[in-house]
Parts: sequence; C-alpha cells; structure tokens
Amino acid sequence: ALIAAAVLALARVPVDAWAWPLLGAALPATLAAPSAARLLVRLLHELEEARGEAERLALIDPLTGVASRRQFFQFAEAEFARSRRAQVPMSVLVIDLDGLRHINDAHGHAAGDQVLLAVAGACRGDLRDYDTLARHGGDSFAVLLPHTGSDTAVTIAERVRTAVAGLVLPLAGVAEPPALRVTVGVATAVAGNADSVDDLMEQAEQALSRAQQAGRNRVGT
Repeated sequence: ALIAAAVLALARVPVDAWAWPLLGAALPATLAAPSAARLLVRLLHELEEARGEAERLALIDPLTGVASRRQFFQFAEAEFARSRRAQVPMSVLVIDLDGLRHINDAHGHAAGDQVLLAVAGACRGDLRDYDTLARHGGDSFAVLLPHTGSDTAVTIAERVRTAVAGLVLPLAGVAEPPALRVTVGVATAVAGNADSVDDLMEQAEQALSRAQQAGRNRVGT
C-alpha cells in the first residue's frame, strides 16, 4: 500500500526537471523498503505543499498583502478580453507615492514600509469589492477597474488621492509625521483606443507623468 501511495503521489506532483534524477534514484529503495516508501510519500507531499505556497506568494505582494504585479496583469488581460467582447469600458490607475525615497533616506526603510502599508490600506478602503489593487513597483500601485468609464475612474482616483492625503502616520523617533501624497494616472480602454493591456498601462503611465510634471498630488488623465 505504501509503495502504491508513493507511485500515486509521484504521478500527482508536477516535479521540476532537476528533481527527476533524485526521485529516480530513490525509487528502487522505495520498492525495496516500506520505510523508504513512507519517506518518499512524505517528501512528495512536502514538495507539493511548497510548490503551492510558492505559487501563492508569487501572486501576493509580501509586504502589503495586495496583488502582485504578476497577478494584476493576469486579471487585466482577462478583463481586457471581456471588455472588448462585450464592448464595455475598463480603466486602470497607476498610483505613485510622492516622496517615498526621501522618507526612506530620512527615517529608514522600516518607516518606508510603514508608509507603503498605510497607503495600500487607504487605497483599498476607497475601492469597490471587484476592483483589484496591486503593487506595481517599489513606490507605486496599480488598480484594475472593470466595467468602468473615464468619469467614474477619475472619481475613484480622486477619492484615493484624498484618502492618502488625509493619513496621519506617526513614525517611531519622528516628531512630525511626514505628509503622505500620491499622484495618479488614469487610462480607459473604450472604442478601440488601446490594443492591449500594455498599451493601456502605458497611457496611464503617460497620464501619471504629466500630472507629476504639473506639480504632483493630483490626478492625470
């Protein structure tokens, strides 16, 4: 029974190429000794659990707990395809945290991490249940807004900007909490104005850049 379990476990687990020689070497011992079979079954279960945890972590930003860049683009690609089929708009936001580098330099990276957590929480609080917030880069976030036109997207972006501007985040050893501000770029895919998610994100990045050049702490479209 143990040998059969080992074989079934081996068949069920997707094993990386480098691991096959090791498992192949272990199989004769498994067939010869029940204790080896038990060990192989346990190792295969641990490998399966480790693989599942690695896949889960690849989809979640470990600091903020929001979606990772990889998961954001998976969702965005699927939503973009649905949007084109149904001929309904979708929008994206790119949110840049103003001055995070200064906070890191002045107060340390632990303070910067606190700021990122606080900003992620503020953003989440002003999004709808079916929107997706993701960590887009070191000091930036992205938001996927399904079935959302330009006007509504700008309204949501302004709510997010205002929520972050209202944060007061005491930092250890800092007498005066730093002012937190974000600049947001908005882009909407409608009527064939974007050929891909990458194209739509580039439009949002351009809108963000224009807003930053205009003075930051604002929404650009």
